[in-house]
Amino acid sequence: MNENSKGQKAGEQMAETKKSSSDWESKCKQCGFCCFEKFENDNGSIFYTQTPCRYLDVAARKCKVYKRRFSINPECIQLTQELVPSLKWLHPECGYREEK
Repeated sequence: MNENSKGQKAGEQMAETKKSSSDWESKCKQCGFCCFEKFENDNGSIFYTQTPCRYLDVAARKCKVYKRRFSINPECIQLTQELVPSLKWLHPECGYREEK
């Protein structure tokens, strides 16, 4: 395999990763529920509060710092395909939970 084909393969892999990431991100319904504080008691019950992340525009249900959210807010959790099934606090109607 020559250097040109190695570069082309790497470019194709990056494009596929970007596409699958974009497909995953498109599942978000932008409900904003995951951006509100929640608590879990000793029994495992989840309590949702009315306190949003300070970067959530509550009216628009959009993050004000979306592209930089993980570097700006260390409490922001990146919802991945691997992580979502294990999150008890994620709203049941979350787009990431739905099969598409």
